[in-house]
Amino acid sequence: MNQDECAFLPRRDTENFGDRKKERDAAARIDAEITASLREFEEQVERRMAFENLLACVRSRTDLLRRTAGHAGWVRPAFLIKRLQNLAARQHHWIRPCQDWQPTGTSLRPIFRSLATHLFAIYPVPHFLDSVWDLPTGPEGFRQQSWYIRLARGATVRHLNIPLTLTRRMEHYVRQAPDHFIVYQALRYGETLGLGGTEVLAREIATGRLGREIEYPQFWRTVLLFFVNHPEMNLEQVNPVIDFIHHTKFAGEELLTEHGAENRVAPWPSFSMEGRTPTSMLRLASAWHLELSNKRHSHRFCWARSDIQGYRFLEKHCGEEGDRHWTIQELLQSDSLYAEGKAMRHCVYTYAQRCQRGETTIWSLRLRVRDHEKRIATIEVDPRTRSIVQARAKCNLRPGIRSLEIIGKWADWAGLRCNLGL
Repeated sequence: MNQDECAFLPRRDTENFGDRKKERDAAARIDAEITASLREFEEQVERRMAFENLLACVRSRTDLLRRTAGHAGWVRPAFLIKRLQNLAARQHHWIRPCQDWQPTGTSLRPIFRSLATHLFAIYPVPHFLDSVWDLPTGPEGFRQQSWYIRLARGATVRHLNIPLTLTRRMEHYVRQAPDHFIVYQALRYGETLGLGGTEVLAREIATGRLGREIEYPQFWRTVLLFFVNHPEMNLEQVNPVIDFIHHTKFAGEELLTEHGAENRVAPWPSFSMEGRTPTSMLRLASAWHLELSNKRHSHRFCWARSDIQGYRFLEKHCGEEGDRHWTIQELLQSDSLYAEGKAMRHCVYTYAQRCQRGETTIWSLRLRVRDHEKRIATIEVDPRTRSIVQARAKCNLRPGIRSLEIIGKWADWAGLRCNLGL
């Protein structure tokens, strides 16, 4: 078997020209990101100066602001520029000048971590908190960056103004959360382990809806206790059940009308976990998924394409088996999400409004052999952080090893972060 990323290999006679164009395009994108950040500080002299000093330090002591190899060579510098902008915005909290910083590590994460630690930290900070410097300007970014600074000064997680009530045991596990988690994922991870859940359950919950949302903490703790007390439940059913509970109790169906988006009342706002069993929960969730697959909004809509590139990959096979054509394509219409969810038997259709608002993007991994094309997995990517959030095969099962390898190749090529156990 031969493998060939044929869709993107340039012809030999144009290879040098293509490389030069990529370099120019990447350089232009990096310059545009710097210009945009400077514009943010146009009337904030001290912060602008701090940002310029950070740029000078990083440029003189690392190569992180240079284009990297691959199609999306501008991605790493763009992420770092946004992080430097956020560091500069909290310049009044620096305890050391950036000019005294000496980088440690050989890649983006450890080098940036050494910079943030130099600027803010007296005490060690859990590595997952690096993610707070990726957040856009606004109240949530300000709040989570304040958590970083307070922990760096010696505060405990339990004494921050976080939306969860944590025990000492939970705080212990929060601090041990995987480095690639965002803050809310780390909180759910520690909460689940602190309640007596297993490591695999904690990771599963952290990668789903509850790893992105912290509303209604008292109710969701009863849901977590349900899963902890029923370890016989299949892990692959955990997040589908959570999606069912969320849409049943809290999320009334959102419809587009001539007057704009309107929310219907949640169908079962009094829903509770009292008296539930794994069998009854799976029955309710299955019925909801079946109903969802047979119903779509009467008002169809679409949304703009993201700046993330799709992917094609060719595996050449000799003999009668036929070449295998893998593609990853973005879904840009509510009808496309409906068809994907119906074919794959999951609830991706409920993500339509989030896609329209630009909060997430949905992608379909497909395989064509001869004239037959098959849907293999549905992938969610956060366009703001260019992170692959989750990937699900049919019936919410985990994608197979080869599917994960293809997704990993796409992530490397398109400049995405991927933490799917590759």
